[in-house]
Amino acid sequence: MTIDQAIQQGAERLLKRQVDEHRRTAALLLGHLLGWDRAQLFIRSHEHLDESSYRQYVSLIDRRASGEPLQYITGHQEFYGLDFLVTPDVLIPRPETELLVEGVIALAADQRSAAPLIVDIGTGSGCIAIALAAHVPSARIIAIDLSPASLVVARKNGELHGVLDRIEFIEGDLFAPILNRGLEGAVDYVASNPPYVAGVDSGSLQREVRDWEPPAALYGGDAGLCFYDRLLSQSRTFVRAGGHLVCEIGYGQFDAINHMIDSEAWELVDVMADLQGIPRTLTIRRISEID
Repeated sequence: MTIDQAIQQGAERLLKRQVDEHRRTAALLLGHLLGWDRAQLFIRSHEHLDESSYRQYVSLIDRRASGEPLQYITGHQEFYGLDFLVTPDVLIPRPETELLVEGVIALAADQRSAAPLIVDIGTGSGCIAIALAAHVPSARIIAIDLSPASLVVARKNGELHGVLDRIEFIEGDLFAPILNRGLEGAVDYVASNPPYVAGVDSGSLQREVRDWEPPAALYGGDAGLCFYDRLLSQSRTFVRAGGHLVCEIGYGQFDAINHMIDSEAWELVDVMADLQGIPRTLTIRRISEID
């Protein structure tokens, strides 16, 4: 069987299981197996695939056909122009989360702090913290996650991108790991992509998300909002006056979260929408000294 025939056969198997972009996915899986890029697949499309490689390829196709995300099969996902290692222990980085990174980078550029302190709450794969470290080279970053398994992945990504010297990865729940470290009122920016999927909506999720991604990184209680009240309350202690909390929110959650914002401590200064026009990232400024 030639390379092109294998891709066509794989695409047909994926199409039968209603996998999106079946031809592209089949080609990506074969390229991953062979270590070839798209150009090589095209140029060498008439070469024959040996039996061992073919069997391995069919196994990859079957995994994707069963619903396993492509990123978990290949172990990689691009985010903000960087390649990240991903495993089933971490949420797969999404393009809409790049809005959050853009927001913090813009704030840091405007304020020109000599060495801003950034805290990434719920770091997962480390994609937010690492992208910020790459684009705000003066920043010192603390990245916190409750999952020790996700922190293993995050540290590997930090090492991959050469930023481990500027990011401290810590296990714990929200700000608990940095209590009693003298950081109250000292944080310039808090960045967070929290679990915000409503538990009652789990049945409507794509199978790739519902059946494969870590539930603790997805669900924020029945309404998907339980994380935000705690995030706002604890950030109030750590964010300096004039500093910011930048967080991602889910579809239809803006009004509820906006009502949680204490106007005596915070001011909502920006709402960024995704490509569908859905409010996706909130930028909230601390307007008073710590209590």
